[in-house]
Amino acid sequence: MRQLLNTGTLLGLAVILVIGGCATTGSGASDDDQIRGLLGEWQEAILAKEVDRYMATHSESFSHDGYEYQADDKAGLRDFTEGAIAEGGWDDVELYMEDMDIAIAEGKATVYPIDYTVPAGTITIELILTKEKAGWLITDMNIEGL
Repeated sequence: MRQLLNTGTLLGLAVILVIGGCATTGSGASDDDQIRGLLGEWQEAILAKEVDRYMATHSESFSHDGYEYQADDKAGLRDFTEGAIAEGGWDDVELYMEDMDIAIAEGKATVYPIDYTVPAGTITIELILTKEKAGWLITDMNIEGL
């Protein structure tokens, strides 16, 4: 009888925890928190020199036609990234993100400035993100000082 009571109590507590957990989860993390999470993954991928992990933070619709670098699409960005790594552009990297501002409006976000420092010098990065079905992803990037 005591074992039956303990089992019933445990099942009751499990039901309360599941229902309580569902009631408190709400709609999930804020856009700002989601973007910061993506940027943390982006930063870790760079520091670890993990191209696939880095590319996973970018949208399939990534495009850039600016003069700073050539990456018309995501495949071009991969080529640019692999070339930068081969030339030592990801060696001894320090990323300064403490002063970055995240501006969010209508499913788009701009993150600026991110200072990317290597022994050869510093560039400043502006990331443009779009909220897609899969969440926030980088869709463009501007680089100053390249």
